[in-house]
Amino acid sequence: MAGNCRPGRPNVSSTQRFFVPSSAIETGGVRFSRDQSHQMATVLRLDIGDSVIALDNSGWQYKVALTRVRGGEAVGTIVSRTLVANEPRTKLTLYPAVIRPQRLEIALQKCTELGVGAFVPVMCERSVAGHGEDFTSNKIDRWQKIIVEAAEQSGRGKLPAIMPVMSFDHACESVRGSSLILWEGERHRSLREAMASFKGSFSVNLFVGPEGGYADREIERARQAGLVPVSIGPRLLRAETAAIAAAAAIFFANDDLGKES
Repeated sequence: MAGNCRPGRPNVSSTQRFFVPSSAIETGGVRFSRDQSHQMATVLRLDIGDSVIALDNSGWQYKVALTRVRGGEAVGTIVSRTLVANEPRTKLTLYPAVIRPQRLEIALQKCTELGVGAFVPVMCERSVAGHGEDFTSNKIDRWQKIIVEAAEQSGRGKLPAIMPVMSFDHACESVRGSSLILWEGERHRSLREAMASFKGSFSVNLFVGPEGGYADREIERARQAGLVPVSIGPRLLRAETAAIAAAAAIFFANDDLGKES
């Protein structure tokens, strides 16, 4: 499909990628969802013979030649099957504080593109949530959709998990292993220094606070749970910016960013 542009059709510069459940991969073929079929036919204007990539969320990707794209149905024949080589070695779990919805969604999107493996939104003392805001399956579904689109766009082979919202105390109790918490009050240990001390650790937990920062009680609770407070520099960053910058720094420290696969 790359470089293939028919009149009245968007100029698609790269083969489109779609995550599908394993049940959609049949013997020698793939059946796409109704929403994906609509996107192919109406938005991308794909046709019989065009190629797409199907991903099974286990690290495998399938090049698929479309054999039907109409009537809310898209199916194709598998041409090849290869492993996706784009997943980072570092298994980074991000614990972002619940902040304003649009900003949290930016953090989910960009950190998915960077390679974060899981998200655990955390309700902190200074978290911003609307009156009557609940974190039901509808909210999780919206976050999941953002993550899927970001993973498809960035060439990921696996989808980051998105967990239900946790209280700060519960989140602290749940973490194991190398765990960091960004804190503007930390004056002695930088993120770079902490990562140097974790050398050889490819499983990292990262807590990022809300607008207004963590309460003193929360930092003390984090220390008790074994989290290491770190600074990301002298400038005050928005919560979503801090999450993106710190995730990138962690991947870079572990040679998972800025290096060809």
